[in-house]
Amino acid sequence: MGISAQSLETLLAEINGGRSAQALPELDQLLAQQPGHPGLLTLRAEALRLTGHLDAAVDAFKHAGESGAGPRNWLIAGLLLANGRNIEDSLTCLRRALAETPDSEDVLDALITTLFNSNRHAEGVDYARRQLVLSSNTTYLTRAALLLQSVDHYEESTSAFRRIIALAPEDPSIAGSALVPTRFTCEWEWIEELQRRISACYDRGDFAAPQEYPLTNLTWCANEASNLGVTRAYVARMVGNGEPRVTRGTGSVGQRIRIGYLSCDFRNHATMHLMAGLLEAHDRSRFEVFAYDYSNQDISEYRQRFLNAVEHHIPIHSLTDHQAAERIAADRVDILFDLKLYTGGSRPGILVHRPAPVQAAYLGFPGSAASTAIDYIVSDRFVTPDSSAPHYPEKFCRLPHSYQCNDRLRFVAPPPPSRAHYGLPDGKIVFGAFNQSYKIDRGSFAVWLQVLKEVPDSVLWLLGQSPAAVANLTRHTELGGVDPARVIFAPFAQPTEHLGRLQLADAVLDALVCNGHTTTSDALWCGVPVITARGRHFASRVSESLLNAMGLAELVGSDLEGMIRIAKRIGTDARYRTELRNRIAINRLTEPLFDTVRFTRDFERGIEMMVQRDRDGLAPSHLDVPDRGPVAPGDTAPAYIGRVAALQSAYTGCPLCAGPSVTLGFANCATHALWHEPLPTSIEWLRCTSCAHVHRRNFWTEAGLAQVARKRPAPPPANLPAAVQAGRAEWTRVVEKVVALLGGYRAFLHEPNRPVWVDVGSGDGSLVMTAADYGFPAIGLDTAPELVARIQQLGFNALNHDFMTLRFEITPRVMSMMDVLQQLPYPREALRKAAEVMPAGGVLVLSAPDMMSSSWKLLDAANANPFWPELEHHHNFTRERLIALLSECGFDVVDFAVPGRDQAGMEIYAVRKQVVAT
Repeated sequence: MGISAQSLETLLAEINGGRSAQALPELDQLLAQQPGHPGLLTLRAEALRLTGHLDAAVDAFKHAGESGAGPRNWLIAGLLLANGRNIEDSLTCLRRALAETPDSEDVLDALITTLFNSNRHAEGVDYARRQLVLSSNTTYLTRAALLLQSVDHYEESTSAFRRIIALAPEDPSIAGSALVPTRFTCEWEWIEELQRRISACYDRGDFAAPQEYPLTNLTWCANEASNLGVTRAYVARMVGNGEPRVTRGTGSVGQRIRIGYLSCDFRNHATMHLMAGLLEAHDRSRFEVFAYDYSNQDISEYRQRFLNAVEHHIPIHSLTDHQAAERIAADRVDILFDLKLYTGGSRPGILVHRPAPVQAAYLGFPGSAASTAIDYIVSDRFVTPDSSAPHYPEKFCRLPHSYQCNDRLRFVAPPPPSRAHYGLPDGKIVFGAFNQSYKIDRGSFAVWLQVLKEVPDSVLWLLGQSPAAVANLTRHTELGGVDPARVIFAPFAQPTEHLGRLQLADAVLDALVCNGHTTTSDALWCGVPVITARGRHFASRVSESLLNAMGLAELVGSDLEGMIRIAKRIGTDARYRTELRNRIAINRLTEPLFDTVRFTRDFERGIEMMVQRDRDGLAPSHLDVPDRGPVAPGDTAPAYIGRVAALQSAYTGCPLCAGPSVTLGFANCATHALWHEPLPTSIEWLRCTSCAHVHRRNFWTEAGLAQVARKRPAPPPANLPAAVQAGRAEWTRVVEKVVALLGGYRAFLHEPNRPVWVDVGSGDGSLVMTAADYGFPAIGLDTAPELVARIQQLGFNALNHDFMTLRFEITPRVMSMMDVLQQLPYPREALRKAAEVMPAGGVLVLSAPDMMSSSWKLLDAANANPFWPELEHHHNFTRERLIALLSECGFDVVDFAVPGRDQAGMEIYAVRKQVVAT
């Protein structure tokens, strides 16, 4: 006998009336009689949710969904999982819900919000576009439009906000959100209209109604009182101050001070471009470094430097704010730095739980935290003068020069190609302005146009961030009385290429409400003067801070007219322009701005002062860190103490099987192109008596490899198109074979996340480029920095790192090792590592000379075999031995080819086994 509708309604009323605990026994009894009843399953799941049994509730909602109880069960399960940061499970449930109800605005909103909050914005684009067609709910539409903005669809997002405002013209909260994408378009008429609506609320003391984001506010409003009001309203709305605190231990005086850094930018991001050197330079005898990381992981130089620099790396992606705070508290850190605060992807809710006795904001957000969870902001006397103190509830820890750290070891770009290569005229003064378009306001642009008028023989070189921004800035140029042909737009470029092309500018003009931050230090690192004017809040004073730390205070105008006078002098006085560039080149190495170790010692002194006040039982107070001065010559980081190692080291047995080996013969390598003193003149080749592998008696040490590389010829000037095209023609066959092994191009196209391809030993990058042409997220890996730089300058992803020491945090589905294994001392370890980092079914393709090939035998017969005296090779393989080695290391060989590009070459395609023997 089935349960009646009346009984279900009674149970529902009991649950909704706050008596879920009482309803659970009856539900269990009824389900024992009717185990698959969808209504009972749903009610039981809801009762479990309301009684706080969230894990059991999730399972119950999933069970109800599987039993056909309706999409709401999948929706609630997905929301609960998202709240617990079980993102993958959450998305699976939400997609199940969407499959059952494709037009559900609630489900689409849940997907959009979950993907947005987990920094997986690109995966939400289709959902956002569908929501914008289906919904008339302004809250849902706003979230969809903001997701589109987060993946740089500025025009589309702005267009959506015009529609949303038309639906609710009196709602000020929509104006606050609309301002985010609109500022990227430089359509100042509408931007200023939105700002007027928002300002009207602020003028009457209502900072909550517009729901503006603090970072957006800082980019157009230089009023510190308003900035504080906006941020306080945001904290009250989105973060809160009343969360329960976690229990934390206390460190012992005399131990190293424990520093915690919290961020999602421990990757190839502006934060790490600045911070890598600081993390590396910390004095480990006095400080212990913890990193609490929720970054979207990448394979990049900066990610590797970060991982190598911190003692304790703690991923917190899957932890809730409270769980993350508990973990931080358990580590007993003395001070915790939030490097994000209210910038994209931040998690300020973690600090609300007070996991550390001292909590500070640093680097990411240029303004007050407006939160009782933050004790200090690390700043300097320029960005936070004494007059700013009333607008900062937290206290200042002011560093002696600039608050901004910089990396002395960052990339030094080679001289760029000609100006014509970048569409710039020769013989003209080039004023650059490479801030993103959201920082360009009408006032700053008017100053830049006035500079062009004062220096008639000049052009303005801007970042062309979006078609709308380019069109509007071109229009504003003409309206401002300047020929639009004098404004030249540059596309986005990889950091390495950008640092190269930036050298072509004669000077950089700053944005004045929100200055360049990393953008300004980029220009100074490249030897280019930056011209700014004194500002009225943190964000508008950053360039002044950096220029003073560079010994270039003369480039800070006291007002807008002063900035124009400075620019005019640089543009018209060739002698001053040359003298200034020479001085910047010297100051880069002598002034504090790029002295990473000096900065770190000052920063550490600030940490000691903040921690000591807490240990003394004193409340936070404004602190001015004394200037330590230049560091002693021996105080460098990273420190390397050691001796020059021998050039070679002997194998103790066969490098593949550890069996005994006997001498096969000797090869004269003194005629090799790379040979020079003090390298040995001969190579002794051995054959293993157990597995028959042929290898050298010795392998190169790091010192030996450095010696061998000394005579390696420089790469040709730039990646010549003909050479790249020839490589592309050869590698196309390889990429197509890999695509076929992955299931074909149709399957490849429909994968939500494209397979990552890592090319070990990427050389000139032609394989990386070809794989990228097919749609792979391709990453080149090579130990030759000049080759990596060339690939990066073309806009492709490459990393200067040794494969064996690289820490993989992403899972490559494809790995290529073309002519690599024979150069490695221990190829078995390399293949084992490849098996460890690749998923089952992943494709490995490699090439090497084949000793048993007909070409090899012909070369031997003619006494012209180039592989025996090859200085860079440690091994000579046969096809049979290499196939056996792949099997031993976890791969099944599935295809073989004889490539036309190499003498005696072989090409092997293998698939990672389901289970790898250990």
